[in-house]
Amino acid sequence: MRKSKLLIGLAVAATLALTACQGARGSAQETKAETEAAAESSAEESSAEETAAESEAEAEEKAADAEKAENGEAVVIRLGVPKAPPTLPLLHMADAGLLGDNVKIELDIWDAPEQLIAMVQDGEHDMFAFPLTVAAKLYNKGLPVRLTNVNTWGVTYFITTDPDLTEWSQLKGKTVYVPLQSSPPDALTQFFLNEAGLKVGEDVEIVYSTTAEISQMMAAGKIEYATLIEPQVTAAKMNNDQVRVAFSFEDEWKKVKGEDSIVPNAGLGTTEKFISENPELEAEFEAAYEESLSWVLENPADAAALAEEQLGLKAPLVEKAIPNMGLIYKNAMDAKTDLDGFYQLLNDFDPSMIGGKVPDETLYYSK
Repeated sequence: MRKSKLLIGLAVAATLALTACQGARGSAQETKAETEAAAESSAEESSAEETAAESEAEAEEKAADAEKAENGEAVVIRLGVPKAPPTLPLLHMADAGLLGDNVKIELDIWDAPEQLIAMVQDGEHDMFAFPLTVAAKLYNKGLPVRLTNVNTWGVTYFITTDPDLTEWSQLKGKTVYVPLQSSPPDALTQFFLNEAGLKVGEDVEIVYSTTAEISQMMAAGKIEYATLIEPQVTAAKMNNDQVRVAFSFEDEWKKVKGEDSIVPNAGLGTTEKFISENPELEAEFEAAYEESLSWVLENPADAAALAEEQLGLKAPLVEKAIPNMGLIYKNAMDAKTDLDGFYQLLNDFDPSMIGGKVPDETLYYSK
């Protein structure tokens, strides 16, 4: 009997122990679930707090920028530019303070399209002086660039020390020096050679170099044939009286597109971000640039002095070259017909020169 009671007691104890164990396990599972839920809730709250903090930080940054502008603190516009005609009006804009005391213009010089492209991609520059072929290439590759104006037309010349050169076809078997690979001077040189029945790489060799080096080599009599832009054309002629202009690209363009046409070469551009964040400043910048371009044409001696001071170019050279620089301001959208014709011609000749296709009008900024 005692044995039976003992067995019953053990069974009851085992049952109680099992129940307690299960209860403990259940309690542990519940505690674990509660802990996980709490952790998840905490993570969600943390994420929400971080998002709120980021939004608050962005709002504070915008408020700080607005306060900065209201307080008259300097706003810096950083541009990537060459030592070329499009930069001259910028020198006057900065010197005359046309954008006000609180807007500062900083210029970083590029000597080759590769340097310009790096500036577009580095995120540290706001505006750029673009060869029009480069602007189209970058846009067609998906970079958020916008062309704001066209300011340089023509400006390109084929120069030589060969007194007998009168036709492009006579360049067969010759070596031609060209600046700014993939730029309009390069693209149009190849186009005009092709129109004369000459194929680059077979009938004519092209060697690329900088505008300054080509001008110096031509002046020194080391080369005979070159495409060049102002003011380096004038420099070569001033330093070597045997150098002459064989072909004006403006005249050659008219033979292809008609007497009323004018060949676009370069302009200013910016990014979608800069325009969206600074619409009023962008509009003011365009107006000031147009005013400064007119000032350069009306005051060549003063403009040349600024070029010598800021760019290291010789003032007498720049002053003499300004009338031949093709400086004419057109808002990009207003120049659409000219640009479309230019891009279509190059697209028909070699689409790779402009990134594979004629860019759509979204590339063009309208003020």
